[in-house]
Amino acid sequence: MSEYSLYFLKLIITGVDKMSSEMDKEAFEKYLFDETLPEEEITKRQWQIIDAAVKIFSEKGFDGSRTSDIAKEADVAEGTIFRYYKTKKELLVGLLIPLVIKFFRPLIFMPVEKIIKNKDNKPIEDIMAEVFYDRLKLAKKNMPLIKTVMIESSYHQELLEPIQKSIAPKLIPLIDDYIKNYIEDGTLRDLEPRLVTRTLMSLLIGYEVLTNILPDIFKGNDEKEEMKKISNIILNGIKKESHLN
Repeated sequence: MSEYSLYFLKLIITGVDKMSSEMDKEAFEKYLFDETLPEEEITKRQWQIIDAAVKIFSEKGFDGSRTSDIAKEADVAEGTIFRYYKTKKELLVGLLIPLVIKFFRPLIFMPVEKIIKNKDNKPIEDIMAEVFYDRLKLAKKNMPLIKTVMIESSYHQELLEPIQKSIAPKLIPLIDDYIKNYIEDGTLRDLEPRLVTRTLMSLLIGYEVLTNILPDIFKGNDEKEEMKKISNIILNGIKKESHLN
């Protein structure tokens, strides 16, 4: 494990509130949000262990999983796991590292301008639909990892605390600012950006949750087209134009 990853894991285990100095907190946030840090921070063997842990944890839950099961899935000796992670809990907490690398960093460092080259020539409905679809693909690609971290964070404060106190406080304002830009240029109504952010995030999360829980009822044939329809509903509402005041 690289020095970045080791330090990040140490800070998570210590706890955000118990970090010894402002320097620790700055280092923690640098790991999360510095795009220049290398992505090859996890060895091939570690990825085998992490991918296996995600699979086993997502199927059996943390308490029902054994390191021997993870080792078998990863095709490594059980002792190899403990070379990288001292305990099963440390392995669980260590899943935040790939979550940051695979999900949060791309989410943050792939702005709309990179997705849509000629955004100025596109209506906001198309821009929103493309952004929704892009982010949905990113979430789907990493869903077992996201699912494991989200479920287990309800039971393990070590997972929840970094998300609450370091990741979300950095991520949410970026979305707020994007919404605010469209409000200021007159494209969107004069609404509270944070409320719009919460609404959009709730909608996308709810869409994915219902699709996974009730696929026979809510699974669409063309998600890209569905994102266009959802964007239209968000921007134009569900009330008939003739009934608008």
